[in-house]
Amino acid sequence: MSSLELNPDDQPWKIEARDVGHAEIDPNEYIDIERARQVDVDYSGRKLKQFCAVGCRFERCRFDNMRIDSFAFGSGRELSEYIECTFNGIRVYSMFGGFARFIRCSFQDVDIRKWKWGEKTELIDCIFTGRLTECIFNGTVPEQDRPWVGRERNEFRGNDVSGCDLVDVAFRTGIDLSLQRLPTGPEYLYLPDAAAAIGRAQLAVNEWYDARLREEGLSLLRSMEFESQGGQCQLLLRTDDYETRAPEVIDGVFAALRGD
Repeated sequence: MSSLELNPDDQPWKIEARDVGHAEIDPNEYIDIERARQVDVDYSGRKLKQFCAVGCRFERCRFDNMRIDSFAFGSGRELSEYIECTFNGIRVYSMFGGFARFIRCSFQDVDIRKWKWGEKTELIDCIFTGRLTECIFNGTVPEQDRPWVGRERNEFRGNDVSGCDLVDVAFRTGIDLSLQRLPTGPEYLYLPDAAAAIGRAQLAVNEWYDARLREEGLSLLRSMEFESQGGQCQLLLRTDDYETRAPEVIDGVFAALRGD
């Protein structure tokens, strides 16, 4: 049996209907939770248009096999925490980052898309399998948000994404990838010193005879250089993320990055 615990000053979770023109809105498709502490609550299998949490603490809650169009897991200026929660089998079209922390959570067999705006999100000792698509994770809090967030950096360590397919996923602004378990295989390339590897590759590509391929190769390296800015020392690259480029350019640039 699931239980719900609330602090005296907390508000219970609530379901709200939203008016959009003359369309009929099913209130069961929207969940907004504010300043609640929930323990062992089971949301498994729910199909929602939106799930929004503000200033909440979830402990051992289950979000398994949910289908959510928009998951705003850390809205507002109050921290939301997810501790030892499970999100196994969840399917999310848009993960809206925010002021949130995930600790020892399980995201196995997931399909999560567009996990963005995570400049104030922390992930600690979480495990991922399945697929992440078009996701951005940040190691540094934007300067303008630091006074109310109360920190400059996000804690991002001990996470295992080795069994996850990372499609167009970026780690930016100082996430230490040496503290995570990363996927391996011929489609992935891990650069422990990204700046040095990109610098060597630029010298090699500058020697290419074909001017068109040379410029496209240097353009590709500039995009990788952008990812390495802001204190991002390591990069994890995936060849298929650059499939719009000419195959010979991708092969040549990745060979140069490997030092072949």
